[in-house]
Amino acid sequence: MINADQTMVQVTDTPTVDLTLTGSGTAASPYNVSAVVRLDPNPPAGTTNLIKAGANGLYLECANLRGCFSAGDGLNYDPATGVFKAKISGTAGNTTVIGGDGGLYTPSTGQVSVLDTATVDMTLTGAGSTASPYVLSSTVRLDPAPPGGTTNLIKAGANGLYLECANLRGCFSAGPGLDYDPATGQFKAKISGTAGNTTSISGDGGLYTPVSGQVTVQDTVTVDHTLTGTGSTASPYVLSSTVRLDPAPPAGGTNLIKTGTNGLYIECANVRGCFSAGDGLTYDPATGVFKAKISSAAGNTTSISGDGGLYTPSTGQVTAVDTATVDHTLTGTGSTASPYVLSSTVRLDPAPPAGGNNLLKAGPGGLYIECANVRGCFSAGNGLTYDPATGVFKAKLSADGGNSLAFGTDGGLWAPVGGGGGGTIVQILDTSSVDMGITGTGAAGDPYIITSNVRLDPTPPGGGSNLLRLNANGLYIECANIRGCFSAGPGINYDPATGVIAAKVSTDAGNATKIGTDGGIYTPSGGGGGGTVVQAGDTPTVDTTVTGSGTAASPYVVSSAVILNPAPPAGGSNLIKSSPGGLYLECAQVRSCITAGNGAAFTPASGTVAARLSTDAGNTASFGTDGGILVPPASVTVGCGLTGNGTAANPIVAAPVAAQRAWTTDWSCDAAANSTLHCDPGTGKLWTPPEHTAAAVTAQQNHPLGTPTIGPTGGFILIDPVNAFAQGVYTADSLSACRGVTFSTHFSGHVEVTWTAGTTVDLGYGVSVNGGPAFVRIGSSVLTTAGPAGHQRFSWDVTQATNLAPHTGYNVTIYPAIQVLTGSVTINQWVTDTQLIALTR
Repeated sequence: MINADQTMVQVTDTPTVDLTLTGSGTAASPYNVSAVVRLDPNPPAGTTNLIKAGANGLYLECANLRGCFSAGDGLNYDPATGVFKAKISGTAGNTTVIGGDGGLYTPSTGQVSVLDTATVDMTLTGAGSTASPYVLSSTVRLDPAPPGGTTNLIKAGANGLYLECANLRGCFSAGPGLDYDPATGQFKAKISGTAGNTTSISGDGGLYTPVSGQVTVQDTVTVDHTLTGTGSTASPYVLSSTVRLDPAPPAGGTNLIKTGTNGLYIECANVRGCFSAGDGLTYDPATGVFKAKISSAAGNTTSISGDGGLYTPSTGQVTAVDTATVDHTLTGTGSTASPYVLSSTVRLDPAPPAGGNNLLKAGPGGLYIECANVRGCFSAGNGLTYDPATGVFKAKLSADGGNSLAFGTDGGLWAPVGGGGGGTIVQILDTSSVDMGITGTGAAGDPYIITSNVRLDPTPPGGGSNLLRLNANGLYIECANIRGCFSAGPGINYDPATGVIAAKVSTDAGNATKIGTDGGIYTPSGGGGGGTVVQAGDTPTVDTTVTGSGTAASPYVVSSAVILNPAPPAGGSNLIKSSPGGLYLECAQVRSCITAGNGAAFTPASGTVAARLSTDAGNTASFGTDGGILVPPASVTVGCGLTGNGTAANPIVAAPVAAQRAWTTDWSCDAAANSTLHCDPGTGKLWTPPEHTAAAVTAQQNHPLGTPTIGPTGGFILIDPVNAFAQGVYTADSLSACRGVTFSTHFSGHVEVTWTAGTTVDLGYGVSVNGGPAFVRIGSSVLTTAGPAGHQRFSWDVTQATNLAPHTGYNVTIYPAIQVLTGSVTINQWVTDTQLIALTR
């Protein structure tokens, strides 16, 4: 029963505090009011409530907050420590690293690269910065081992490339009948010191042979001589000579020396086929012009510049890679006319993972988020009203009858103390999250005043500081309280005073990475938008010139000029010349390097070196109709296989046992292509190919198998590979040390077997060539699966033949083999006949 003067006490929960009222308000059962701060177990975003309640009160530690953050593209994040770090891509070719001062560092090197060619070695030093500019130098490559296997005649000195007569003279030497001085380049006729020689150098410097004595001729490796006449006045000796040109030079190529109506010659056109182009060059053998070869591969920036030189712009290759937060667009080709243009657009997720609308907006001026965008994220619960148009929350007063709650004059909630009476007793009860306080007696003049203070845990269980704060206006947590939970790792700057996390750009020398005008990380493709510095470095063989400033409007232009030594070290003139078309060396320049001595004549205008005949009276030496030196013979002595004395009446001819006989009498094919008689130019001897020969052998083997009985084998097996086999072996060079061989092996098998009813079986040989695996060749079979028992002899042949190159051996080994599919087989006897035939080819 409630007395009329008794104060009624009720409690009303709010969204933030649960109140509990116990007791009846009497002395025996006073009202007990307790309060517990409400922590939403299911926050509206669907995640976990970060505020925690412990035995000592509410708390919020850094460890609770750190799980709210994660790393996007370009960052690593450790939620255990709150440390953000820059993430360096592991993609091959990435040059960005963490610098020595912990900042992001991308070296500017690699924006300029050099490419060696077959004729020039390029050297690039420096980092491309003002303090360490790129230095580009070139060195003409001189082949240390030219393809002809000789020494490179072009030399490089301190003052440039050179080629002197002294370098060229070593290219020449004297053959029979000539002396040559490589120190002066002079050729002279060589007079034999053999007793009885009547040839000498006449007073006019020419060769002179008097008419006297007997005259014979002897061919040499380089000259064929012909002697006619008898040495008399009526029939003087007439000697003609023909220089022998090797039709098959020892290196296997074509002889470049040619014979014309006016003598021997070799022209540029003959020599040009000796050269070809390797990597990086093209070559026209019709003109002898070598050119740099420009790759047609996609993305190649090397070209032929207007001055005819190789040109590679310094922009390098640029690609764009989209990330989860930014879409990149790359246009242009990287040339001056079409420079690379990279644009970026921040990606805004049209469907955020929580299922709501993305609050970030993009306008012409950039990204933005306004209050109007955020206000839709909130709504009012019990006890509140909310206007999303203005963002204003208000306390909501119930319209139920008897409600005494109103707004006070200061705009706060106000409820009068009702009933008086003093009979009401109110007590308080503290909870783990709220400390309660009560003053007053409950009378009209001294009402109960109940206070509640939220408890904040001074030592949260994680061991950190409680981020929740309390002041005269209530609980709070500000950005400044949270910012200490995070720190910066490599590649990141973090200001805990402002909470700004930014990329850290290294201050190490040569870094080309910077912050762009739009605030993004920017590494220019050319080493820093004008920061790249390129210098020229000269070498003893090339002068390099760099112009331009490295910008799109004024790109670096690198040109090189080969240095030609004006004063070669031997004191002669440099034979290499330069013209608008490039370096050159012509026959006219080389011809001045040699001169003619006694017995030789030289025409510098044509480069013709000829024998010089004396004009002295009585000289019998002359030039034959074929242009060779001719001294008529006195007599001729012949050896085996020849007959005649060299006169017109009795010429020197071959002396066959049988009479002379024309090739076409017996053969209808071309003699030059099919005759086997040859002359060795090195020895002057005739030769014919080695004789053919042949060999043959037969053998029979009764294999020592016993009488084994064999059941199903699951495939072919070799019956006894250790003891049962036959071989055909040709040992290299045993038939001929010169010729190749046709080798044929023939094996005949004769097998007596007994089998049970229902047996199916295959018989054959396993054939192994040169020790390789044995592959079975089937000879005979019993294939009727329901057949009766049987006893029979089978025979079959196996052949293996091949053509062998000279000095090559061959080994064929066969093994008796069997495959029993059903039933069983007893082998009574297995005999192999072997026939081997070898014929030279």
